[in-house]
Amino acid sequence: MNRIKAFLGAVLLTASTLLSGCSFTEFFDHSILDEPDDGGSVPEISEDPRSLTVAGYAGEQVSPYGSESRANRDIVSLCYDALIDIDSSFNAVPRICESFEADGKKIVFHLDPTAKFSDGSQISASDCVYSFAKAEDKSSVFYNRFNQIKAYEETDRYTFTVTFSTDNIYNINLTAIPIIKAGSDIYSNIPIGSGTYVFNSDEGGVYLTQNKYSKVPPLTERIEVLNVENSEELLYNVNYGNIHASYADLSEGNSSFRGTVELIDFTTNNLVFAVVNKNKEHFNDRNSVKGITYAINRDEMITNLLSSSSRSVWYPFNPDWEVTAKADLNKNIYSSTTAHDYFTQSGLVLSGTERVWNKQPLELTILVNQESLIKTEVAECVAKNLTSLGFKTVVKTLKWDEMQQAVLDGDYDIFIAEMNIFPNMDITSVTNNSLILSAAGLNIHGEEGYSDEFNEAVSDFYSGKTDMRTFLSAFQEELPFIPLYFSGGALAINRNISGEFAPNCFDLYAKAETWTIK
Repeated sequence: MNRIKAFLGAVLLTASTLLSGCSFTEFFDHSILDEPDDGGSVPEISEDPRSLTVAGYAGEQVSPYGSESRANRDIVSLCYDALIDIDSSFNAVPRICESFEADGKKIVFHLDPTAKFSDGSQISASDCVYSFAKAEDKSSVFYNRFNQIKAYEETDRYTFTVTFSTDNIYNINLTAIPIIKAGSDIYSNIPIGSGTYVFNSDEGGVYLTQNKYSKVPPLTERIEVLNVENSEELLYNVNYGNIHASYADLSEGNSSFRGTVELIDFTTNNLVFAVVNKNKEHFNDRNSVKGITYAINRDEMITNLLSSSSRSVWYPFNPDWEVTAKADLNKNIYSSTTAHDYFTQSGLVLSGTERVWNKQPLELTILVNQESLIKTEVAECVAKNLTSLGFKTVVKTLKWDEMQQAVLDGDYDIFIAEMNIFPNMDITSVTNNSLILSAAGLNIHGEEGYSDEFNEAVSDFYSGKTDMRTFLSAFQEELPFIPLYFSGGALAINRNISGEFAPNCFDLYAKAETWTIK
């Protein structure tokens, strides 16, 4: 049970995101696949308990720094260890290092002198320097982390120091970057790592075998990799047992599978939120924005639209984060009465059954990306809540580039979007967000337009000077954006595999989510 819990916590960290610039939704759609479309026979399911088959994406090379597809990232996580792992509460746990200590903007890692690569050579600080340099390249999926990682150096053979641009006490989570043997990528497309498994390929295909130098015992002797070209192939092979376990994106609601497939769901670190256009005259008063956050019935939204793995929030942090859990926050602040009071205080008063501003009825435009069905439904839900309080509302669906332009032009009252929270939980960095967020003025840290009190609260919280409740008091006063929920994902497991072997699927994927991309 502890291993399953560890898996569920670990998977929080790399779910695909629409705004990170690295979406994996092309890998897993939500079509129903009950029978083979071509009328062919159902493939036989392997009963060999010694081997497990996972998905690989044929459209790209498996690479510790270049692979963007979800399936290939899972393979990378099995073959390459990092300095640290991140546990189910988002805490850093030593992996290649045996200990670490933080001092302001610097973190010093003391490497385990017994840690070895798969070729038997010792891991040294020079390998860490080499690996971070590869991760810092613009072609790397870890490139954006180096807006906050400012320097890294070998202090001695087994000491590696990383310097950050801020004193965020959670910055250590950004160092969950795969470590390779220095220079091993020059002579091979598959560099040498220190993970539990070693990547292999031959005429028969691609597979993983045990790394005999790994301190973590393998859960199966061999893992077969079945390459797929697209989401339809992936679904087909999961449904019929050719692929034993795979990530399932639930951000668009529940998917449909055959009865042999079990979904073990979890909450990702992708936050769906609303942004209010405070440049609009009727939203100049902060009380009007407070009214909107109290007017949205998030629990109803989750129940009616989203999978059970999605989690409604009024605060911008994952509920499973240890810091959030310790804050013991209210789960739901929805109150139409409180919302009405805030609207009235801001001058958005009722005239009969209509909400008016300067005695004129308002029609609020809610923007949403038309390519996301679930977010369109979320926008409709927000519109329904506001309509019940007297507003006229219209939901406007636009293509992604058109939506970004509308935000740049200020042609909206509210928009619905999503962002992946960095593993250091920094909600303030523009590098963690897309153009649409920065266009809306969400580069919070140090930006003009936000109160000095709020900027100070941001700095104090991330440096550990104040607790989450103190920060959230400032956040609720400023409300740079309105959190709605964290999206859900799942591990899809075909139950037709050997009963004795099935639990290994959980353990196998326990590390698969420790790499946060972009």
